[in-house]
Amino acid sequence: MLHTTIADFRAELDDIGQRITRGAIAGIVAGLVFLIATMGYVTTKGKPAVAPMIDISTIFHGQDQPVPNSDNVVVGLVTHLTLSIAFGVVFGLLVLLLPRRALIVLAAGVVYGLVLYVVNFQILGRTLFPLFTDPNGPDQGFEVFIHAVFGLVLAPFLLPRPQPAEMRVREADLVTTPR
Repeated sequence: MLHTTIADFRAELDDIGQRITRGAIAGIVAGLVFLIATMGYVTTKGKPAVAPMIDISTIFHGQDQPVPNSDNVVVGLVTHLTLSIAFGVVFGLLVLLLPRRALIVLAAGVVYGLVLYVVNFQILGRTLFPLFTDPNGPDQGFEVFIHAVFGLVLAPFLLPRPQPAEMRVREADLVTTPR
């Protein structure tokens, strides 16, 4: 009995470790998709492609207004990717609480992205980072959309993996028939 409990505990820890790893990778990929799409979008509004990274650097520096320079582009990129990894890991762990069905995980990803928007822009933006709700700051409609996309891109990395055919055991395979 104790051996089964330890084995179950190890399997559970392995699953959590895999979720953290997959969440981190999902965060990097979703964060890069988010950033590249945002960079493309801001160029259609007459801003330089590096504007999102410069805006994000204000989070790290605690500034009210962005300071355009090459250092802040790097600071913004590192800050963005760090937050993306953290958000991916959190989602990876939250998925453990959901039924393991693709549609549910995908929908949860979109909802999670929208919750991130509300927390980051509407709550923290209004209280700590006024640039993010300033009319001259990021386009709020686009931010809602791209945060939903961020969550949607996270989800496939955290879907249950199908087991290889040789690992699947059906109940019928366990029953031996007399010859």
